[in-house]
Amino acid sequence: MATGGIETMLVDIVNEQVKSNKVRVYVINDYYNRELLQTIDSGVEVVLCNRRQGSRNPLPLVKFNISLLMYRPDVVHCHDCKLSSIIWLPFTRVLTIHNTHSTSKYYGNYKRLFCISEAVRNHIANQGFHDGIVVYNGIHTGNIVERTLCHKADNKSIHMVCVGRLHPDKGQRLIIEALRVLKDRHQVTTVSCDFVGGGAEHSPLENLAIRYGVADNVRFLGIKPRTWIYSHLKDYDLYVMPSISEGFGLTLAEACAAKVPVLTCDLEGPLEVVGGGRFGNIFKTGDQTSLANSIMRLLNNGIDEKMIMEAYDYVKRNFDVSHTAERYLREYESMLK
Repeated sequence: MATGGIETMLVDIVNEQVKSNKVRVYVINDYYNRELLQTIDSGVEVVLCNRRQGSRNPLPLVKFNISLLMYRPDVVHCHDCKLSSIIWLPFTRVLTIHNTHSTSKYYGNYKRLFCISEAVRNHIANQGFHDGIVVYNGIHTGNIVERTLCHKADNKSIHMVCVGRLHPDKGQRLIIEALRVLKDRHQVTTVSCDFVGGGAEHSPLENLAIRYGVADNVRFLGIKPRTWIYSHLKDYDLYVMPSISEGFGLTLAEACAAKVPVLTCDLEGPLEVVGGGRFGNIFKTGDQTSLANSIMRLLNNGIDEKMIMEAYDYVKRNFDVSHTAERYLREYESMLK
């Protein structure tokens, strides 16, 4: 595999694939999470090219291509479309597309295009590439601590959680705006939200909560390791995904695997995770009033525990990382026959 940096999803996949195959990971650029790197299975070879971002020095790329030539991989799986321009030899190249705003400039350089959702496949089809193959991202469902299903004694309070980098695309401000709607229009102050993650939007979001008078209803917990998230999802009454742009929605799957009810925007990617709405509650993307109204319905009607169990079963069947890794291996084999 070749990647600009290291992401959790890639680590999970290669750790599964190395159980039955020889796997090498090339990290092209010099920015990556060292702690995450250490979680890669010892059987996976990791090659750090250490190219400085924006550098025109060809030496790291020369070393990269020489290493590829010596390794002679059957398949080079890229996770950044631009990587095809720095692979100088005619190896079999495939690409995973992770979002619905990527450009098609480099797609023609790959033998196979993988898409993390139907939404992404539709996106590249609209760009003229109709042979995309959907391979869903996966999670370690067995590592997530499950919430104990029970009827709350107090149905008039909801403790929510939202996990993700603090960025405008992730829509966290909608939650704060919805809390203001609940407070001003419905006189509800018993709904709170913990934000897990870091990013440039931290201070603006904090200031927004103060300005709207809901600072006591939100907490910013910062970046937490995945072990913490998998252990603490069960502590919440509701998981909220307020994204403005989202190719899939892996954190939704994690919440479902923890048997936590979910409330998501109606973008195509997240909707796939909840079966089009069968396994989760939906609100209109970008609409804080719709979000607030959805929360009010949950306050008034309670949580549908049958839906929670159906969501749990659906995620277990479809989004475990073992299925993701196996599907990629089958696709590689089909290309090499």
